Amino acid sequence: MTLLPSTEPEIEDFLAAFEGCTLPKVRWTHGAHLLTGACYVHALGEHAAIDQMRTYVRRYNESVGTQNTETSGYHETITIAWIKLLTGLLRRSQPIERAAFATLAVEHFSPQRDIFKRHYDFDLVSSRQARLQWVEPTLQPLD
Repeated sequence: MTLLPSTEPEIEDFLAAFEGCTLPKVRWTHGAHLLTGACYVHALGEHAAIDQMRTYVRRYNESVGTQNTETSGYHETITIAWIKLLTGLLRRSQPIERAAFATLAVEHFSPQRDIFKRHYDFDLVSSRQARLQWVEPTLQPLD
């Protein structure tokens, strides 16, 4: 298991590798997604973080041979949902430095693999519609 970056220089190197499509695919884990989203939310706010994740995840997927289709690759609703969840955590954790927030976000959300079952009454991950466009939560709001 590869450890995620935790210091500012390590995070900068990690984000540069991800954005530059040089990050090894094996390092693009669930925790890496959370860390990246947390960094974007901390630096940019919710809306710009969504745009950054949308752009760079699609680009990264293509660079490692993952197609972004209606059944694989980038998932719009999951991306937006995570950014909204990370935004809520940041709001509750202020003031906090970026590296500390990224670590907190990974520690807080990594074990919550089934978090979307609290918010959606259908299998969000396998939904083609939700992969292609934002679908509002059907059970309870994201925070």
